[in-house]
Parts: sequence; structure tokens; C-alpha cells
Amino acid sequence: MSYIVLTNSEREELIELFFRLRSLGGKYPLAKEEAMTALRCLKALHSNAIEDKTVDRIFLHILLHRAGIDDKNAISQHYGNAATELQGQEELLRWLEGEASERRPISIFLIQEMHRRIFEKSVPDMAGKFRDDEVRISGMRHRPPHHQQVPIALHQHMDGINQSLFGITSIDKDSFLDVLRVSAQIHFLVAQVHPFEDGNGRVARAVGDYAMLTHGFYYDVIMTDYRDIYLDALEASSWADTSPLHHFLEYSYLETLRRISGFFNLVHDK
Repeated sequence: MSYIVLTNSEREELIELFFRLRSLGGKYPLAKEEAMTALRCLKALHSNAIEDKTVDRIFLHILLHRAGIDDKNAISQHYGNAATELQGQEELLRWLEGEASERRPISIFLIQEMHRRIFEKSVPDMAGKFRDDEVRISGMRHRPPHHQQVPIALHQHMDGINQSLFGITSIDKDSFLDVLRVSAQIHFLVAQVHPFEDGNGRVARAVGDYAMLTHGFYYDVIMTDYRDIYLDALEASSWADTSPLHHFLEYSYLETLRRISGFFNLVHDK
């Protein structure tokens, strides 16, 4: 397994970059809106690509931007479903931004509604509904709880996660890292419980971002290129210790902020 832990200098760069971009986002609100749009699209594309290797990213770009022929099902049903799910995820993220601005607690309803918005057009009978059968996670040793235990397993930790998340009243150097830690916890919880028949990874990554959005953070885009390292970090984590995933998210977030920093430099230096 591969593990990633930022060096002290890289962690300092992450913190400095976050506060710099937060300041520039406040100074240039239109630029922040544009950056959030770019990250939202990039996140939807890569989150889907992590789960589905059968549709290459070049075609996901076509699907996300509704280019090409109108009826994707005329090519294949799977391709048509990929289009509706990708567009549904991008719309889900827009909805999450509104929910985060209201600082709504993470709840069973929130998690189910996230899933519904992704899958309501491709598999409406499954969308927003917890699984009613046992599942195994491909390529991982972890076995999710019995389907009847899904709500209990989520509730068991959700109150504590909300207390930690909304107990943070201002963002400084330490609380910035605390937000990433809580994001890793809720991300891991959904991935571990695996509450849905399909789409658990997409929901887990999005609910992790929701924790960050409640404190005005930019999205964290987990790129497809990091897939194996990301999955190794998930498997190495446990509820008692989510630090492998937390460390990976620090790395991923540094890469994300580096990605948009050039855009803000362009705006700032105009």
C-alpha cells in the first residue's frame, strides 16, 4: 500500500495557500464563483471517473457539457446513464452549496437526498434508498454492516461529527486542519457503511466536501490519477483512526488549491 503524508513545509504551504485564496475570493467574489464552478465540474468528472473506468474522461467531458448527440442512449444505455449521473452529480454539488450556506447538520436525509439527486434519472427505483441486501466492496477487505444496521451505523457517529464540525466557530491555522479531519471522518463513515447499492464513493466524497463547504472552503478534487493511493488510504483507515485518509485529503487539497492559484494570480495581477 502507498501512503501520503505532507512534509512540514508542504503543510505550511497548504495553510498559507488556503488563507491567501480565501482572502482573494473575498476580494474578487466573481472570481471565486468562477473557481467554484470550475472545481464543481472537475469534481463531478473525476468522482465519476474513479468509479467507472468504462467511460474515458474525454467522453465524460462531452457528457458533462451536454455536447454531441442529444440522445446518449442511442449509443448505449450505459453511456446514457453515465450522462444523467454525471449531470446529476454536478447539480447535486450546486444544491450542497446552498445547504452548506444554511449550515444544515449532516443527516440521514442529507445523505439520501444526495444519492437521489445523482441517480433519480438513471435508476429511479434505487435513487435515495438504502440497500436491502449485503454488499462487498470490490478490491477491499472491509465488509460493510448488515443492511438492516445501516441507519444505526450512520447515526452512531453522526451526532459527534456534527458537534465537531459546527463547534468550529472561526477558521485559523489549527481549526483549518480540524475541518479537514472532520471531512475525513464523515467521508470514511459513508464509505465504510456503504449504505447504497451503488454510488457510495460519489456520495462519500461529496459529503466530505459538504463538511468543508459549511466553513466556506473550496472543493477538494480527488483526481482519478490518485485513485489507487486514495483507496489505499481508505482501506488503511478505521473509525478509531482516520488519519491515513486525513493525510491523503491534505495532499489532495494542496493539489486542488495549487490548481486554482494561477487563476487567482491572473485576476489579482490584471
